[in-house]
This record gives sequence, C-alpha cells and structure tokens, in this order.
Amino acid sequence: MAYAERKMNEKVLVVPAACLWGRLPYIKKGLITEGVDEVAGLVSRCGTFVERAAAENDSSLKQIIPYAVVRHERSFLLLRRTSAQGERRLHDKLSIGVGGHINPSEITPGGDVILCGLTREIEEEIEIAPGYQKRCVGLINDDTTEVGTVHLGVLFEIFSASANVRVRETKKMEGEWVGLEQLKRGYERMESWSQIVCDWYVGHSGLFS
Repeated sequence: MAYAERKMNEKVLVVPAACLWGRLPYIKKGLITEGVDEVAGLVSRCGTFVERAAAENDSSLKQIIPYAVVRHERSFLLLRRTSAQGERRLHDKLSIGVGGHINPSEITPGGDVILCGLTREIEEEIEIAPGYQKRCVGLINDDTTEVGTVHLGVLFEIFSASANVRVRETKKMEGEWVGLEQLKRGYERMESWSQIVCDWYVGHSGLFS
C-alpha cells in the first residue's frame, strides 16, 4: 500500500462541529481565545476516531490538530516547505506552526490526548532541548477553505530556552529564526493558519516590548 493511501486509511481524532460551536464562540476565520480551557473536556466527551479519508469529506466533523509556534525570546521559528513534500499545494509555503493529526496511539490512561499528540509532533518535526515551556493560546478556525472546514487547530506556544532548535526532515522543510517584522514580510507566502496566527501576533505586538 502506498504511503499516501496508508495515511488516508489511518484513524484520526475528530469532534462534531455542533459539539464545539454549541459551547465555544464561533469565528468563521480567525483565532478563538475564549473558552480554550474547555477544549480538553469537549474532546474527551465528544471526540472519536474515524478514518481520515472519511473525515476529509465530512464538514460536520472537525479534525483536531495540535499546532505549535516555537519561540526563543523575541524570535519565531519560521519554516519553509520544499518541493520534496508530497502535497504540491504546500510547496514553497511558509509556516510558523508545527503540527499534525492525532491518532489512537496518543491515548494514555489519564493523559491529555491533545498534549500527547503535540509532544509527538514536536519530537518528529524538530530537535529541541528538553525542558521547553508550553501554553495553549487558542483555536485556529478557517471555514472559508475546503481544507479548513474539516480541521480545527489547537494553537500552542512553545518557549525554547535555547536557539539551538533544528528541523529533522531537512529535505522537506527548512527553518530559521525571524523577528516579528520578518514574519510580516513573509505573510503573503504563508499558509492560511500561519496567516491567522501572524495576524494575532501583530495585533498583540505589545507581547514583545
């Protein structure tokens, strides 16, 4: 079975959109920061695992994606996707988020499935020293695109004490530290979720003063 076919047959964590928007404020496109503390509980009560191929075609479900911005002091880890990536629509796109789907293997007794998925994604995508700090910032939603209607990002900030952070899959992705101004200059080349996150940082630039 081809790699792409295997990925589509994998089961991923989803939550019915009605369950989310019945309890959280809805924004068609943007970052939702209210009610973030309820997300883990909603996922625990309403979440289930379905085959990714089915979830990709069902807008009544939201696939839950931990999405982490890596920071060191006032700098952000900006990533560029290379042509070696399988998804052509993402070639040469810029991203400030590391993330991916949550699989059944992330379930642990008494554990937070979102945090488990986040940890695995970080360890797969980048090399970062142990002891980094993390905090949940909000939810990324974009119902203006076909892809966005079936995904919901859970945005985390990862604070690294060291600038010694490296991308693991260097054939598929490049990374560099940039400041807020450089982030804004790369805005037009960013994928949708990164643009949403960048907008939030620009609107809260006082965080870096």
